[in-house]
Amino acid sequence: PWFWSDQYDLKLQIAGLNIGYDRIVVRGGGEAVSHWYFKGDTFLAVDAINAARDYMVGKRLLEMGRGVDPAAVADPETNLKALLKT
Repeated sequence: PWFWSDQYDLKLQIAGLNIGYDRIVVRGGGEAVSHWYFKGDTFLAVDAINAARDYMVGKRLLEMGRGVDPAAVADPETNLKALLKT
């Protein structure tokens, strides 16, 4: 499932279900931030605030049923779009 809402100057986008997670990886900060939810190493969901690129990659990874390394998501140097090709 996915969801989005514009609230004044904030764009909230959610993909997946963040139920049963045991780890959250936060990417970015300030005006644009995303939260990636994992149970073990299984990617469950992404919540993004003003971080449309993060959301789109997370949503696509979920649609593809592809796993993602939490450490790669946590690394600000990681090009998230490249995760779609590996």
